[in-house]
Order: sequence, then structure tokens, then C-alpha cells
Amino acid sequence: MPKILKLLRARMSVRLSLWVVTFVAILLVATLTVLYHFSHQAVKEEAVAKAMLTLDRTVLAIDNVLVKVEVAGRMMRWNMERHLDDPKALSHDCRKMVEDNPMLIGCAIAMDTSFFHRQFIIYTYREDTSTEDAARHSKVLESDHYDDNSYLEQTWYTHPMEYREDSWVRPYEQGEYDVKPTTYSLLVRDAKRDTVGVLGLDVSLNWFSGIIKDTKPFPNSYCAMIGRRGRYIIHPDTTKVDDHSVFERISGTERDTKMEMLIESMIAGETGYNEVDIDGQSCYVFYKPFRQRGWIATIVCPKSEIMGSTTRLLSAVLAIAIVGLILLLLFCIFYISRNVRPLGLLAQTARRLSEGHYDDLVPDTRRVDEIGSLQNSFKAMQESIANRIDEIRQVNARLEDSNAALQEASDRAQEAERTMNEFLVNLSDQMLQPVVNIEQVVGDVRKNYRQMTQQEAEDMMNKIHTETDIVTDLLYQLLEVSQKEGGKA
Repeated sequence: MPKILKLLRARMSVRLSLWVVTFVAILLVATLTVLYHFSHQAVKEEAVAKAMLTLDRTVLAIDNVLVKVEVAGRMMRWNMERHLDDPKALSHDCRKMVEDNPMLIGCAIAMDTSFFHRQFIIYTYREDTSTEDAARHSKVLESDHYDDNSYLEQTWYTHPMEYREDSWVRPYEQGEYDVKPTTYSLLVRDAKRDTVGVLGLDVSLNWFSGIIKDTKPFPNSYCAMIGRRGRYIIHPDTTKVDDHSVFERISGTERDTKMEMLIESMIAGETGYNEVDIDGQSCYVFYKPFRQRGWIATIVCPKSEIMGSTTRLLSAVLAIAIVGLILLLLFCIFYISRNVRPLGLLAQTARRLSEGHYDDLVPDTRRVDEIGSLQNSFKAMQESIANRIDEIRQVNARLEDSNAALQEASDRAQEAERTMNEFLVNLSDQMLQPVVNIEQVVGDVRKNYRQMTQQEAEDMMNKIHTETDIVTDLLYQLLEVSQKEGGKA
């Protein structure tokens, strides 16, 4: 790491290249971020539209089958209500219903015990229901029971009798079939419009399983049907088709706000999609209810399946971008190093100049850009400095001669100054005693002038006058010496 930092500090080309690549990388990241955001949105919207369209087609296809069954059931009910007291006619209608409608695998007419004062059921069904083709060509059989248990205990009979409405239900048991059917139960009324029985039309779930199986908007997606109470009617994983409500099973797990919102939307009969976690995998769940039946069609798509192309595209673009940035860095280092090489030569020459090597001139260049102009100007500066150095050397030689003369004059001046100082010291010493005498006389006069006689006063004045003349003569001598020295200067 220290070597790398040292290289970065020493090589301007590397620093400039890194700055260029960093700026380009920031710009590229911002561009890719915006591109990924909008492409992600576009892919998501397209996937949602595709899934919802597939779901609409699936619901419409199944609805068509259900509508046919419902219409056929209402027509049969209208016909049989005219002769409810004729068991043979009812049996004929029941058999005819199965024979004329290949989507049906069975038909049952169950009357309330108060109508015939006993349990009464006519049940016709196809002998072979293993496949759709086998069911179409199989015999139609008749039975006086639907299952081992009484029809009074079976869902297809009890549900419409309890809620007083026609509805699609799952049969209590499988009856005579080897497949699981779903039953459209219709209330049968007498002339007084009193409910006296139930007409049940069985449709094999294989009719819907083929449609559901082919509903795959994406390779790893799957479609399922959920019934009125949240039970799976059709699911690729047959272990989930049981008697437990999917809503209860989901609600029993750890609290999941997104899953709760999905359940509430399904229960409310809404159409839409939610992003939830299923078995630890993030998935989009698209849902749509069947018209007035309480069933829900769902398509589950792993999020990775929908966004996989975007993620792969982003990975490819990032790989190309990283390789491109590396190539750009190498190109910038090479190109900038080649173009700033003269600057290194100039820096080396400048170091030589700082060491006193003024004769190492940089070579001429034919470049006309700023660096070429700088190199030629630097060479001109070198030549100018060399010429100025020669001039300075000549001036220094003359200055050395002048300095020698000045040094000699300075020595003489110092000698004269020393002599003057000795003279002044001597003169000061001579002036000191008269001044002291004057001071002493003045002090005596100031102390004793009241007791002094005229003669004593005159003697002291004469003494002061004498000492003053001595000091004055010395000062005149000093003045003369100063004037002489000033004249010499």
C-alpha cells in the first residue's frame, strides 16, 4: 500500500487518469442506476400485464365451462320441476343430462325426505373417468346412492339446502369416480316454490387441471384455483389439495403483513397482485375471482423469474463497464504519460538548475501545444539565465576589487577612529579634575556663603575662573580635532 501511495503522489499521469476514470465511473453508475430503474419498471409492468392477461384468459376459459354447466343445469331443473312426482321421468332426465353433456361425469337428483316420505336419490355417472377421452366414450351407469354415507350428510346436498342458493361445491366424497369432481348444486322447488330437493351436476377437475396446467406465463410459474373457503381446488402440488383452508394455514404462520394484505384482497373478491414470500422465495401472486362463484384463480411467479432478464442484463452491463473502465484507465495512463513526458524532462532540468548546472539545456521541440511552448520558453529561460550568470560573474570580479579597496580604507578609518577614541578618553580624563574642583568650590560657596568674607569670596571666584579656563581650553582642542576629522571625511 505505501508503494502504491508513493506512486500516486509521484506520477501525475496516474493521478489524472484516476480522476478521469473516477468521474466516468460516477457518471456511468448514475446512468446505469437510472437505466436499471426504468428498465426494471418496464419489465415489471410488462410481466404484470402478461400475467394478468394469462389469468384473464384462464378465468374466461374455465368460466365458459362453468357457464355451460350452469345453463344446462337450469334447463334441466326447469324441465324436471314439471314432473317431480315421476321417478322414472327424473331418472330419464338424469341419464339424458350426462349423455348430452360431455363435460359432465355425473348427475344426481336428491329429494327431501318429506317429498316421497323417504330418502330418494337418482345418481347417474360415467363408468370410466380416468381420462377426458375415456369419459366421453364410457357407459353411463345409474345408482341409488352417491357414496356410502347418506346424501343428507354430503356437502353438495347440505350446502345449498342450508344457504338456500345455487352454488359450486366440492362433493363430500368422490362417489363412484376415480377422480375428484366439483359439483354445481341447484335447488329444486315444487309448484308452490318450496324447496324439495337438490340437483347436482358433477364436473371432473381434470377439465380444469388441463387449463390450469397450461397456464404458465413464465417457465417456472404455476397456476392454482382456490375455493370458496380457501381450500385449494387445483394445485400443481397435490399434497396441498386437502380439507384445510389455505387462509388458515397462512394465517397460522409467522405474522406477515404482505401476506395478510394478499389474503384480505382475495377474500374481498378483488383483482390484482402482491409481492409476498412463499417458502422462503420472493414471489408475485396474481389473483382474480370467478364471476359470482366464490372461487379464486391465482398465478404464482418467482420474482427472480420475472426480473431475471433485467438482472442478467445488469450483470453483463456491469462486467462490460468494469472492463471498459480498466481499459480507459490504462489508455489514460499511457496517453497522459506520453504527453506529459516533456514536463518530467523540465522538472529534471529544473533540479539540475537548482544544483548549479546551468549548461544542461533542454532540447528543442516541434510541438506547438502548451507543453511545446513551455519547453521552448524554458530553454530560452535557461539561455537567458546562463548569459545573466556570466554578467554577474564579471560584476562580482569588479566588486571583489572594489571590496579590497574599501577594506583597506575601512582599516584606515578604524585606526583613525581608535586614535580619536584614545584622544577623547585622554581629554575626558583631563577635563574631569577641573570639573570636580569647580563642583567642590561651588558646594563650599553654597554652604558657607553667609559666613564668607569678601576676600574669601573673591579667592573662590578666581579659582572657579581658573578651572573654567582649563575646561574651555580642552573643549577648544576637542572642537578643533572634530573639525579636522570632518574635513577629512
